[in-house]
Amino acid sequence: MAYYTDNPAGRLHKLLLDLHAALPTDQQQKSKQAWTAIVDLIGNEAGLAGEASIISGVVALPAQIREAVGALREDDERKEHLLAGLDGIERAMNHVMMRQHLYGVFTAFATNGVVPQSAAVSSLSYCSYELHRSIPEVTISDDDLVRIVEMINDLLREVSEAELPNLVKRAMLNHLTVLLQAAHNVRFAGTQPLDDALFALSGSIGRTMAHEDLARAGLWERIKKAVQTINLMVSTGQATAQLGQSVAGVLDG
Repeated sequence: MAYYTDNPAGRLHKLLLDLHAALPTDQQQKSKQAWTAIVDLIGNEAGLAGEASIISGVVALPAQIREAVGALREDDERKEHLLAGLDGIERAMNHVMMRQHLYGVFTAFATNGVVPQSAAVSSLSYCSYELHRSIPEVTISDDDLVRIVEMINDLLREVSEAELPNLVKRAMLNHLTVLLQAAHNVRFAGTQPLDDALFALSGSIGRTMAHEDLARAGLWERIKKAVQTINLMVSTGQATAQLGQSVAGVLDG
């Protein structure tokens, strides 16, 4: 069965399979702390705060799955079936918080840590399909996500090098760093945190009148186009081909 990342079950399903693929042997899993393995897989751009946001977001996925299944128009027996195996994965998330090695996390729900063959992961796949069919979320393609990360990294570099008032520069760098981490976190958190970070960046510029300083530094139009382009991707999930020219315009000026 195909899996989908437009719901928390699908995102957790893919994350567990990706973790196992990155460290497939017992020896590798026993030598790597699960906490570190997850952060390395996702990518951390925001220091300790980014690390905390990654881990807290990942361990919250089982609760989000329960909430999403609870919202389905299905009887209780059907919902219980969709949540089969989630108890073991919740135990695994507790092991992550306790900084146990990856093998201990995997064996909480998979015999001998063989994640792809575990009943819990198969159940996640089935649950993901049902959530995809009933209440899918907006998604961003991998190619679009790469372009978003490129845009944000370019803006971080340009803001860092620009002649700006210290308060404006620090605020912009902080917001762009949060936005970059949210982009990395899409693979497990979905697009809502990215949308929230984008809104916070736009609001900060408006409240502080920073656009005047950014305009003097020649950055305002580029930032405005980047915000508009990312917002379009997040709000509509349009395909890369349709948005490619717009993204290229932001990157190339």
